[in-house]
Amino acid sequence: EKKIKLVAMQYPVRPVEQLRIVLEDYSEVYFVNNEKIFKEALKTQKISDIFKDLFAGDFGHCTDLGNKMIADNLAETVKEII
Repeated sequence: EKKIKLVAMQYPVRPVEQLRIVLEDYSEVYFVNNEKIFKEALKTQKISDIFKDLFAGDFGHCTDLGNKMIADNLAETVKEII
């Protein structure tokens, strides 16, 4: 009714498809896929440069670099929407 756009962001290194399943009942969702950018970064960066810990097993709380990666990726998606 208010034309608010739903943006959903998946955890770093996790496939966005899992999130699509959870939100399949929503008609219009914009997904932010962090899997690719984090997996690419981990090929050249130490895991400790991106994550402070690995509390979830394959990702954890982000460092400043990891947070910047998330923010930049979200900004790109928002730019595409608007």
